Amino acid sequence: MDWRRLCADGGEPDSTPRLESGDGSHHPGPPRFVTVDEGIVDPTGNEMEARDDLAPWNPDGDATYDWTVLDSPADSTATPTDGPVAEFEPDVPGEYTLALEAPDGTHELAVRAFPEPDDDAPRPQVELDATVADGRVHLSATASVVGDGNPDIEFYVDDRNEDVLEADGTIPVSAIDEPTRVYAVAVDERHSVPDAVELVPDGEGTEATVSVVHPFEPPEWAVNSVVYEIFTRRFPDRDDPTFETIADRLDHLERLGIDVLWLTPFLEAESGFGTPMEFGGPHGYNTTDYYSVDPDLGTMADLEALVDACHDRGIRVVFDLVINHTADTHPFYEAAVDETHPDHDRYRDWYRWEDFDERDADTYFGWDGIPNLNYGNPEVRAYLLEVVDFWADKVDGFRADVAWGVPLSFWTEVYDRVGGSDSEFFLLDETLPSDTEMGGGRFHMHHDDVLHDTLEQLGESFADGRADDSRTSDGTDDPADEATATEEDAVADEFTDSAAGLDTTTADAILEAVENRQRRGSHPDSQWLLYVENHDTDRYLAEHGRAAQLAAGAVTFTLPGSPMLYYGQETGVTGRRDPMNWDAFDEELLEHYERLIDLRKTDPALQAGAELERIPYDVDTDAAVAFARRDPESGRRLVVALHFGAGTATVEIDEPVVETDLLTGSNVGDGVDGQRSLSVETVVVLESDGSH
Repeated sequence: MDWRRLCADGGEPDSTPRLESGDGSHHPGPPRFVTVDEGIVDPTGNEMEARDDLAPWNPDGDATYDWTVLDSPADSTATPTDGPVAEFEPDVPGEYTLALEAPDGTHELAVRAFPEPDDDAPRPQVELDATVADGRVHLSATASVVGDGNPDIEFYVDDRNEDVLEADGTIPVSAIDEPTRVYAVAVDERHSVPDAVELVPDGEGTEATVSVVHPFEPPEWAVNSVVYEIFTRRFPDRDDPTFETIADRLDHLERLGIDVLWLTPFLEAESGFGTPMEFGGPHGYNTTDYYSVDPDLGTMADLEALVDACHDRGIRVVFDLVINHTADTHPFYEAAVDETHPDHDRYRDWYRWEDFDERDADTYFGWDGIPNLNYGNPEVRAYLLEVVDFWADKVDGFRADVAWGVPLSFWTEVYDRVGGSDSEFFLLDETLPSDTEMGGGRFHMHHDDVLHDTLEQLGESFADGRADDSRTSDGTDDPADEATATEEDAVADEFTDSAAGLDTTTADAILEAVENRQRRGSHPDSQWLLYVENHDTDRYLAEHGRAAQLAAGAVTFTLPGSPMLYYGQETGVTGRRDPMNWDAFDEELLEHYERLIDLRKTDPALQAGAELERIPYDVDTDAAVAFARRDPESGRRLVVALHFGAGTATVEIDEPVVETDLLTGSNVGDGVDGQRSLSVETVVVLESDGSH
């Protein structure tokens, strides 16, 4: 593929380690689990809805591929669409076997189609495990669903392996001569996201056994991480914003106790330095070269030095992977729209079109400057897998921008590809509203948009007065503020209403938001990114005031999930993409977040494995809530009370607690006979008496 001459640095990718997906063949991946009403389709449009397709893995853009149906339920007439990347809409519930004719042979793919579901019904969850005894692998799966359902469980062996599962539900160890993936799906009124185990052979002859691997588990380092997102071109020194000056500021992150640094895009892009705020500022989400860093930030060596400096401090680095679209000034797009370009015929099919004759590219939200790439073209997929290979070698993980716009099949291949090479590699998706299909073999962590939208609505309800956001964080007037609202509010407005259906008139909606994960059927291994604000939202402090921001921040550090800070959230920045206020920190705000981070990192009752418990409580305002967290291993239990409003709330609980706030060291309660009346300004965290 001679794409390199269209890159700024054509030689760079030659040094990239080439990864393989699956066994290196064109087999299209694991079995597919769908419903007859949704199928496997990749429509134009459908903003913020996940899409899917059938595609060969490790694709060759010059090869020929063909899809057919080998077996299907009686009365089905469904067939895949023509082309190397196909769509398929099952018309009858049941099991289908599809065949992919590829240069390396015929590959079979199982598709299990379930009946059209009741979308209001809760989705079940399933956890699959296996043990090895008496020369056999014994599968064990646990299914659950909110309410009174009783899910069945179905097992499937990956089509790339022989049919080794016997009628009694066991697998002979002797039948496993290569890594073998087994899937379980729970079926009630809806079907679950599948879970899987991988059986890895070990030893030979009478010594043969297998190891059981859980391939959907996240890297251990990510589970209890505290994440920090920076707007890359606005975080370093105002007068000299480079990779080097970002590295100079890492002491701040180390003091805070940050585990993961998420860098917004730093590649060559249309929106580099100098981009006016009416166009979003220097955001970098419209790439012009996937292999070159923005020279205004520095060199590739400077970036690698920044990553090394982070690693020296125990901080992992996540790269913002933007592969749903390019800039309309990317050389590929310029070739696509210019009929006189020597590569026009080739690159025209690299993009999706509403109307090619009018040069009307498929875009989202009317963002004409970022045309969507065409994943129906194997050459595009091959190119973007090379991009994945290149950057996976340089960072610790990807945050996938507009993940919902890229077919699920591609993310499944990426997960297999980078995970097969490095089990420590981390994947975070941006899918808003969050889609449970992104879990279980596609991404480890998801933006918790339901909790975020709940926090936004609580802020609107209980704000203590909005800050004057017509001023920047350094106190100067922002002449671009009015223009910024046009572009940026359009972004934020698209990412709302995720909390629809929850009662957000009282603060206990935050508990409903967390419990909603189970009702939606998220994968049991899925982790959740908890955030108050990010680069697509207004600053919570500016919108909802200080008390609400302090409480909302505390929510993200005391509920189950991985808390994230957006740069300046902890220091008082009020403009969503303002420069970091290095010489004007709000020290009281900073101290609040330092205490939260320290307690979250040191107390197991606030970490990922700790259970969330509802407790009885009485409050004098709807702006307050109380709950408990319990570490099942140690039995340690904490009670947390939060208040979003101004002033002080009184929260009464019916259990004994140590009345010293673990965050501040102050006494916050009084009471007798097991009842406690707590005075809560924003947050208190108390040890349950006797929970040592």
